[in-house]
Amino acid sequence: MLRLVTAALLFFSAAVCAAEPVPVLYERLGVIDNRGDGIPLETLVFDASGETQPLKTWLSPQHPTLLTFNYLGCPMLCGLQQDGLARAMQALELSPGLDFRVLTVSIDPLESSELAAAASERMSGLVGGEWVVVAAPQESITALTGAAGFEYSAIDGGRDYAHPAATYVLTSSGIISQYFTTIEPPSRSLKLALVEAGEGQVGSVLEQVTLACLQYDLDANSYVARDVMKGGGFAVLGGLIVFLGMLWRRERHLWR
Repeated sequence: MLRLVTAALLFFSAAVCAAEPVPVLYERLGVIDNRGDGIPLETLVFDASGETQPLKTWLSPQHPTLLTFNYLGCPMLCGLQQDGLARAMQALELSPGLDFRVLTVSIDPLESSELAAAASERMSGLVGGEWVVVAAPQESITALTGAAGFEYSAIDGGRDYAHPAATYVLTSSGIISQYFTTIEPPSRSLKLALVEAGEGQVGSVLEQVTLACLQYDLDANSYVARDVMKGGGFAVLGGLIVFLGMLWRRERHLWR
């Protein structure tokens, strides 16, 4: 199954000319559930001019942030993930850069700030808002991916990396509130995650109330009804059936 999925990814990537055998290390990489942990916001990354700035420069003190780890020379998965995330954001009815921030950190320490700036412009145009891409030195990449629980590895010591597709939802203080391990997160679940991480600053009151009835299912990559709500729903349905049954019996008695 893993080979079939990888072959499909290679087919849709214009940068790859032929499918290669899947490295064994792909099977060992994943995302560690570090929800509730903080991303080190003082970690230094490169801005568009090549100067170092703390990561918190690109976070908002009032709004949540979507964070991904990719690299610009990625021949397959990164482009698919970025396109999928862009499609999900386009359906949010929220504005990237205003209602929430979007930040991508390159996991390739050899990629330049100029290349990252060009990617920022391209991705921002794709979503009709601000999507920041930054380069970083190796020590910063290690600190950030380690805190996030994002596992990756160089392939055969080269410039390609094996890594999962993960979109992290951070609170304004850099706490991992939620994450998605899919190329294109469901738009509804993505918005609910932003509402949850936004602490009342994102989304409508109805959406904030709705979250009280839902919980996130990592296996499904979406929000589902809590067990207590399922039980309550069955109780209401049972009560309704009993009530209608009583009305039916009463009507039958009156017509006799």
